Amino acid sequence: MDRRKFLKTSAAVAASSVLPWAELFAGAVKPVVWEIEGEVVAAVESLFSSVGGLKKLIPEDIEGATVLLKPNICLPHPPASATTTSPELIDAICSHLVSHKVKRIVITDHTLQKAERFEKNAIVKVGDDYKQAKVIIANEQRYYEPLEVDGKVLKKTEILKTLDRADLVINVATAKNHSATQVSLAIKNLMGVIWDRSEFHTEMDLHQAIGDLALAVRPGLNIIDASRVLLNGGPTGPGPVTRDNRIFASTDILALDSIVTARYAFGGKTLTAREVPHLRAAYDNGVGEIDIKKIDLKKVKV
Repeated sequence: MDRRKFLKTSAAVAASSVLPWAELFAGAVKPVVWEIEGEVVAAVESLFSSVGGLKKLIPEDIEGATVLLKPNICLPHPPASATTTSPELIDAICSHLVSHKVKRIVITDHTLQKAERFEKNAIVKVGDDYKQAKVIIANEQRYYEPLEVDGKVLKKTEILKTLDRADLVINVATAKNHSATQVSLAIKNLMGVIWDRSEFHTEMDLHQAIGDLALAVRPGLNIIDASRVLLNGGPTGPGPVTRDNRIFASTDILALDSIVTARYAFGGKTLTAREVPHLRAAYDNGVGEIDIKKIDLKKVKV
């Protein structure tokens, strides 16, 4: 099987190549963001149906495919804290993939604490429930390989090897406030696929570096878990949490972040995506759409 490539090493290549999200809705006037409200299993089924099914996302061989799920598992916190992706959502996605006979599922993240702290983590336990699934807490450098990036400040990094071996990458972020970046959504969640995050904070402009990373890594589908939303005190909490019982999704990662940024009062204030520096940097890089008036928001209740 020819592996679909998700990593682009230059802005020129990224702009000119046919990317997964562009393939899905070629010719669409506006990028599409789905807002699906309701019980998580039904919401996931509705989402995959809305995007045209797995065959649209994996056109070649679903039963021989490897799907990589990139949740936010940054901390060994309980789901109620809203600092990490809901295990119920990961379970529902895995169940859908298994029902369509996907060969292999990789669930992975580079956490903020030692791997042994996650042995009883609820998402790790979800992975244990499926024989097709493997959970990788990617806290060792052996999981990464060098990547050159033609970003404005990010020129090279080390990125998860498994990204380039997957037939479909699904980015499954949580919706939360972040003290350094205002919001932590789908684009910010990409920081969990690199080895050295410290250099983003100490050697470059953090916001531009994140915008450059979004240029280099293009998941086939992006989902934001808004079953619980951490409005303040992020990224680690504790802070005020609202239960909103919905997921947002898009093949355009920036359009997705733009819609969710405007929906909730992160940090106690109403924001537009243009006011969030890393989202504006991603837009200036040509990653996706930032103007919510130019985004087709499709609301579904299940």
